[in-house]
Amino acid sequence: MFQGLIPLIRRGIQANDPKGALVSLVESYERQGIREKGQNAGPMVVFFQVDGGGTGKPAPWCAYFVSSCLRTMSRVGFTVNDPGPTGRAVAFWQRADPSQRVEREDIFKVKDPRGLVFVRTRMSNGITDRQRARQGDKVQGHTGIVTHVEGSTVYAIAGNSSGGGHSNTTGAVACEVIVRDSPAWDRLVGFVEVV
Repeated sequence: MFQGLIPLIRRGIQANDPKGALVSLVESYERQGIREKGQNAGPMVVFFQVDGGGTGKPAPWCAYFVSSCLRTMSRVGFTVNDPGPTGRAVAFWQRADPSQRVEREDIFKVKDPRGLVFVRTRMSNGITDRQRARQGDKVQGHTGIVTHVEGSTVYAIAGNSSGGGHSNTTGAVACEVIVRDSPAWDRLVGFVEVV
């Protein structure tokens, strides 16, 4: 499995394109069809949980997925400004240096948004959690890696996802779409520049 990642990461290294390498990494995980085997469990889920800083005990793993991907980038020689590792999605925003933060409304002004970490609060909770997260309160959230932006739509790949947000059933590494002025947008805390 990991052997298949080497050419993708090497391409990013050779091009000296950390954003491209990170996007290639998360896209390769998504193409492999990585899914849970039980809730918050399974061989690759446990790998992400442990590599991302957790114990490997079943736990929500979107933040561990992002932390694991950033560790992989660091291992192959890229400079990574990782506010983790963390098992808390919202902590990526809260621990980030202010210079790393990209406000929700500013994403469409970013020249190359690939590789940004998106952070939002849970869809099952009210939109007031967004402000609580921005104030530093511990709230539940969801996170993933931006692959590209088109028009008023942000495309990303996240772990523990159903493809429409954090999974309450069987999670997977899946594509997510965040459209401006949608419920997901309303809960978007912001973005963090890590590479």
